[in-house]
Amino acid sequence: MNPIKLLNAVFLLLLILTTSATNVDVKVFCQNDPGTYRHTKPTSPNYNCYQYTRAALLQGKVSLTTGVPSDEGTFGSIPNATIIGDQNFIRVCSLADAKAVAFQSAGHSVIKLNDGRFAFTFDLYPYVETSYFPRAGTTACDGDEEYYDAIPNIAISGGTQVNQGQNITLTLTNNGQALPSYLQLDELRWFFDQEYFTKVSSTNTSITLTAKTKTGSSEISYNLRTGCNGNTTNYKIKSVQVLPNCTGTLNSGPLYSFNMVPGGTNLVEMYLSSWTWVKTSGSASYSTSNGGKNMSFSISSGCSTFNAYNASCNLTFTFCKGSSFMGGDNTFLVFDLINSKVVKEGQVEDAEDSKQILDGLPKGHYVVYINGTSTQYVKSD
Repeated sequence: MNPIKLLNAVFLLLLILTTSATNVDVKVFCQNDPGTYRHTKPTSPNYNCYQYTRAALLQGKVSLTTGVPSDEGTFGSIPNATIIGDQNFIRVCSLADAKAVAFQSAGHSVIKLNDGRFAFTFDLYPYVETSYFPRAGTTACDGDEEYYDAIPNIAISGGTQVNQGQNITLTLTNNGQALPSYLQLDELRWFFDQEYFTKVSSTNTSITLTAKTKTGSSEISYNLRTGCNGNTTNYKIKSVQVLPNCTGTLNSGPLYSFNMVPGGTNLVEMYLSSWTWVKTSGSASYSTSNGGKNMSFSISSGCSTFNAYNASCNLTFTFCKGSSFMGGDNTFLVFDLINSKVVKEGQVEDAEDSKQILDGLPKGHYVVYINGTSTQYVKSD
């Protein structure tokens, strides 16, 4: 044969083969093995693949051994939109880390069972099929699969309130379990509003903040990254309320609602300024300074109660002269916190059994002060 004709024939054959290959749906090579499926029928209105995926991975209502659902009557109340962008799911970089697969163009999702099979249900056709996902982890059959893990238990733990000027520590946790190894943890992933907080310190999974003077609710967040979630943002968010700091000190020590004090001059210093002090009972002499931030007083005997307030706080403090109660001898005093008065005093044989001192008193909230130690009790009967 003429060499030129031979080359043309080869070229034509290659062109035919190439054109034919481009017209072949690659998914015909990715069909599920015959017979590897299971059907179940729900007893309530239809649900789609996204509701099925969420029921399985967020609510534990699908067996990860068989793909068979339970409590299907509740599936209709579960969000039925794609899991892509759902903050309870995060995109991961490998099938090994995935618990679900989302198909973008097909508008579909499946869950991964314990044995590697995938289970799914069709929108408006609520039978559940479980089958082997062909060539998973090597060549994607549809070309637009995204792998996802469910992360409903990853959260920022810690307090929800902090006083002005006080510290709060927050930690990224996973309900007592280790955080997934695919997370790219970095202390720079912490974000907070600098109008409310200043940072004391941080690590990859925890942060300590000091509340500033601005009060109100503020959000602290952590940006979860996996190396392949790209522009998809996964944030875990914690709301913290910055409260007015209504605390103070008594003689440079702790200030309580009930306080035993020595004779002479005592000094109260509050954290905030602009306090108004009103003596509501007792014979203590007192004076204020620095806009009420400081209050000095002396008590010759008994107890005195004060109401201290400003725009943010309204408190009651009671101070009792403790000269006869500081040294021992099992001498006691009982103060009624509700009525702000001493209701009982004397001596007991056994200082360890302070509850007996409340015998004969009605239900209420009391402070028992004995041998230099105070204990609060709530008497319910």
